[in-house]
Amino acid sequence: MAAFNHVQNMYDVSLKPRLLRSFIKEHLPDEKQQLGKPLELSQVVSAIKTHELLSERVVQSGDDKKLSEKWKSAVDSWVDRLLMLISSNMPDKCWAGICLLGLTCEECSSDRFLASYSVWFQKLLSHLQPLAESHFVKVACCVSISDLLTRLAGFPNMKKDGTSHAAKVVQPVLKLIQEDSSDAEGAVALLSTILNNFPSSLQKNYDSAEAAIVTKLMYGKCNANMLKKLALCLSLLPKSKGDVDTWSLMIHKILIAINILLNDSFQGLEEETKTSETMRVLVPPGKDPPAPLGGLPVFDFSNKSTERLSMTNISALMLCCSKMLTTSYPVPVKVPIRPLLMLVERVLNVDGSLPQTMYPTITSMQQEYICSELPVLHSHSLEILCDIIKEARSQLLPHAAHIIRIVTEYLKSCELPQLRIKLYSLIKMMLMSMGVGMAIYLSEDVISSASIDLGSISDHVGESQPVNKKRKQENSITFLENQSQTRKNHISISVKIAALEALEALLTVGGASRSEGWRSNVDRLLMTVATDACKGGWTKFTRQPNYDSTPSWADFQLASLRALLASLLSPGRIRPPYLAQGLELFRGGMKETGTKLADFCALALLSLEVLIHPRAIPLIDIGSSVEYPVNGIKDRFMVNNVYSGAQKGNLLTGGTSRNEAESDEDDVYEKWVKDGENEMDDNTTEKVVSIEAPENVPEDKGKGILVETQSVEENEKMETEVAADKDVSGGGGAAADVEAKGETPAGMRFETVSGLEGGGEFMFAVGDNDDAMDEIPDIVDVEPDSDEE
Repeated sequence: MAAFNHVQNMYDVSLKPRLLRSFIKEHLPDEKQQLGKPLELSQVVSAIKTHELLSERVVQSGDDKKLSEKWKSAVDSWVDRLLMLISSNMPDKCWAGICLLGLTCEECSSDRFLASYSVWFQKLLSHLQPLAESHFVKVACCVSISDLLTRLAGFPNMKKDGTSHAAKVVQPVLKLIQEDSSDAEGAVALLSTILNNFPSSLQKNYDSAEAAIVTKLMYGKCNANMLKKLALCLSLLPKSKGDVDTWSLMIHKILIAINILLNDSFQGLEEETKTSETMRVLVPPGKDPPAPLGGLPVFDFSNKSTERLSMTNISALMLCCSKMLTTSYPVPVKVPIRPLLMLVERVLNVDGSLPQTMYPTITSMQQEYICSELPVLHSHSLEILCDIIKEARSQLLPHAAHIIRIVTEYLKSCELPQLRIKLYSLIKMMLMSMGVGMAIYLSEDVISSASIDLGSISDHVGESQPVNKKRKQENSITFLENQSQTRKNHISISVKIAALEALEALLTVGGASRSEGWRSNVDRLLMTVATDACKGGWTKFTRQPNYDSTPSWADFQLASLRALLASLLSPGRIRPPYLAQGLELFRGGMKETGTKLADFCALALLSLEVLIHPRAIPLIDIGSSVEYPVNGIKDRFMVNNVYSGAQKGNLLTGGTSRNEAESDEDDVYEKWVKDGENEMDDNTTEKVVSIEAPENVPEDKGKGILVETQSVEENEKMETEVAADKDVSGGGGAAADVEAKGETPAGMRFETVSGLEGGGEFMFAVGDNDDAMDEIPDIVDVEPDSDEE
């Protein structure tokens, strides 16, 4: 009657042991049976993971004791069958048992794993020590041991035992790496697992591990995937000792090896002084160079390898540098910024062209191959520079001029789409991490390049920069003339999106800092791009994220609207000139419900609402405090308020009465001011000067004193009347004593206002015709083109 013993549903716990036993019976052969098809095993693995058949998670109660025992018995049978398969002399059965034991290490319960991992480890290790003849058995064994050690590292109290087990694997793994076979790839992955989880187990074999990895990387016949794994493993190797000197020595030796290989590969493509200059930084005069990387004679690489091998090795070692910069390390380390920047600059300056001052020393075939490999080296160089900025951030300010020079020069020569995307991403990171000083010096070059990539080149880009940038303006204009024709009609959407993101970061960071020269051009450019992108209608987001990573036109529309929003919200000295057009675009995009674009447009309209209907006045009326101050004086740095709507008046008042000359169209402002007065704190800032009125002043006169700046003739007449009033009243009276202390031809006056009852005197400036605002000092004193750091 067991055939009619039905389960409730697919979630019934009693189903799990029954399924597991059926898999053992149908798919795991015994000693007499043959192994089925590998496809059947993959189906078993999928079912075990989906239904968690090895987890043994049963609620411990009186009714579930029998079920728990049945499940435990089923898992015991599963493990016994796997151990039998591992001990088989048939390679296919042994391979299947090893693979399924690795799955068991991942899926079984914690109690079973802790009770059995030592036995399982010995079974797996037995196939590595004598080095089994079957290659796929050895690869499967490395993968399963990696799974076991990874699970063991998840138990904090098992670190000591895990280190002991990992140390037993090191020697067999190093032997596998040294072999010229496909087994080395699995061995390298296992060694990386050991270095990540139990690095101290490799401390005694550090030198032999470095030699094995470097030898394989330099002389082994490795594919691209294998080279990446070797580079990652080499970057993790200093973790085995965990001190500062080991990490610094490793990256120092790698940089020396890279530059030695570059000397051979770039011979005839760069100036000879680059070689000596770079080596002088790496090995200062009077100091002995460190031991060669891996103990190998790296100086003899050119005699033992072809150009292809050298370029491949350079790429792998540069990848290793990038991994060392981004991988966590137990202690803080000092990164050699200057040698890394010199390496990046050296690689990016080589584009495959022959120097005009030198006779060709390489053949055309050598030049062709180097040109084919240079994009990979340039990509690694940009990644190294990105990693430096990502990790060091503001600590790079002493090297800011050097970095700016590298980026601006490469921005003018880079044409490959993938490299330009990385370069724009690098610029965005520089702007966000290093601040407004970086925006000041990068703005001209970024705008020039982005204008070309976006296909809408402004005629005035680069023409209104400060006078002391004349040489940079000439270079930028020349760059526009030379490059606009070659790349105007062949720009991919990905490059356009990257350019928009760079402009968005530029506006976010440096939009309000001395941006008069380029701000109007960028605002116009972004408005034009957004209008053109949305002119043909809105595109739906139909791309599946896991199948196609190529940006679509909908992505470009979204990127253009994001950049436009940054343009509208970025602080400036005037009201956003394209606010109305931007609002129209955002309202149209919000109607596309159910898309990313609609969600963004809704947020954009919410962000722009404060520009349309301001809710409250600031603590100090920054725009029109001459006409409507609230317990305060005018801030002369905020003459041009974008929201005041009032004309530049000459009235300073402490009351709430409005100037008759004010435009009647600004009907929002009156309510705005009245609401702001109710919320204003009496003690706002130190700049606010409050002048209290006496008790006998009528209520409709306001809170303070009305002081109107007159013309020169009116002031002289007023002074005469005030003096006469003094003679009559004897210095008293209800009127305020106003004495003119000085004036300028433009009507600027410094006046002393005395309290109505003999209070203290306050000196302040009155008038809208102030001198020009103080110049904002440069954030970076060093010119980006100079070598001073």
